[in-house]
Amino acid sequence: MTCVGYVYVDFVIKGGKLSKKIRAVVDTGSAYVVLDSKTIFEVGLYETPYKVGLTLADGRKVEVKLYLAEVEVKGRKGPVFVAELDVPVPILGVHAFETLGLKPDPSTGKLEVIGPEGGYLL
Repeated sequence: MTCVGYVYVDFVIKGGKLSKKIRAVVDTGSAYVVLDSKTIFEVGLYETPYKVGLTLADGRKVEVKLYLAEVEVKGRKGPVFVAELDVPVPILGVHAFETLGLKPDPSTGKLEVIGPEGGYLL
């Protein structure tokens, strides 16, 4: 029997005002980094003109604003879209860790390096 666990990661998010260390759950079902409005304002993330529709784990559909930020995980940096949603635990979604060349390993609870920062070049 295989047990699948949660993967948590500490990352630094950088906006126009400051950088902040955040502990988040890695969620392969989420495309974006998801942060609450207080953190987005505090760090000074760059608001985009875009909104996206998200389907939450309980099936509800919501529309949220997107922001732009830089994240750093395991010494790797890259740009990410951040969705504004008041969640109890910040989320690090697929686009972020794939941009950084990382993937979650539920058996160890860590992110592992799978490629170069910025993804793969074809």
